[in-house]
Amino acid sequence: MSNFFSKALYYLVVVPISHLPFFMLYGVSNLVYFVGYHMMGYRKSVVRQNLKNSFPHLKVDELKIIEKKFYRHFSDFLVESAKSLTISEKEIRKRCALINPEIVHKYHEQGKSVIVLCGHYNNWEYYAVGIAQQMKHRTIAAYQPLKNIFFNQVVLNSRQRFGMKMMSMREIPRYFASELVNNETPTLSIMVNDQSPGNPRTAYWNTFLNQDTGWMKGAEKLAAKYNQVVLFGCIRKKKRGFYEVTFYPISEDVTKEKEGFVLDKHAEYLEMVINEHPQYWLWSHKRWKHKKP
Repeated sequence: MSNFFSKALYYLVVVPISHLPFFMLYGVSNLVYFVGYHMMGYRKSVVRQNLKNSFPHLKVDELKIIEKKFYRHFSDFLVESAKSLTISEKEIRKRCALINPEIVHKYHEQGKSVIVLCGHYNNWEYYAVGIAQQMKHRTIAAYQPLKNIFFNQVVLNSRQRFGMKMMSMREIPRYFASELVNNETPTLSIMVNDQSPGNPRTAYWNTFLNQDTGWMKGAEKLAAKYNQVVLFGCIRKKKRGFYEVTFYPISEDVTKEKEGFVLDKHAEYLEMVINEHPQYWLWSHKRWKHKKP
C-alpha cells in the first residue's frame, strides 16, 4: 500500500469513524461484518481450518456458529481500534476496567518489576491504550512493527497516548539489559505471546488447542535473567464495547521453575479463556504455520 493511499485511507475513513458516537460506530461494524464475511470472505479458509483443528469434537454447525460470532466480534474490534485513536482517558478507563489491579500493585510496593503475558484475545488495542494510566509501574509493551510505516506510526501514537511506552520486540532485550537494570522504578512489561514463532527449532513446544504449538522463549528467559515476576493478563468482554482485565499469577521466581513452566502456564490460561468464549480469539491469523521439528 503506497504512502499516499495509506494517508488517504486514514484521514478519509479511519479518522472520521473514530469520531463517531458508539451507537453509530456499531452500525459501521455491522456493515464491516456483512462485507468482510458474506461478500469478501476474509480469510475464511484460515479461520475454518483453525477452528476445525482446535475443536475436533464439535460438529460442523457448531463450528459455523463460532465462525460467525468471530467475524462479528472482529468487526467490532476493527471499529473500536479506530475509536481508540481519539477516545478520552475517562472513556477508556470505563471501557477497559481492571478487576484485580491489587495483584500488580503489591509488586510495585515491593519494588519488583513484572512481565504480563497475554494473547490476541478480545480487544488488545483497548488493553494497550487503557492499562498504563491505571498502573503504578512504569508500563512498556513489546510489539511487532507493521510493514506499513505510516500505519505503524499511527498505531504507536494511539497506544502511547496515555503513558504506555511501546518497544519493538528487537529492542526489548537491549532495554532490559540497560535502562531497566539501572532504573530503580519497577516496570510492568506487557508481551503478547501467541504469534507463530519465527524459528520452530528454537521455539518451546507443547500442546495448545489440540495441536503441537511452538512458543517464543523470550519472555521466560528475560524473567529469569532479570528477576521479573510473571503474570497472565486476560481481557474479557463484558458486553459490546466494554472489557475487563483480570490478572493471574504464573511465577514470582522463574529461576525456581523448570524450563518451559512459564510458557506451559501461559498456554494453559490462554486456552482456558478461549474455551470460555472461543469467538474472541484471533482465528484469522496463521498460528500453526510450522510443524514441530
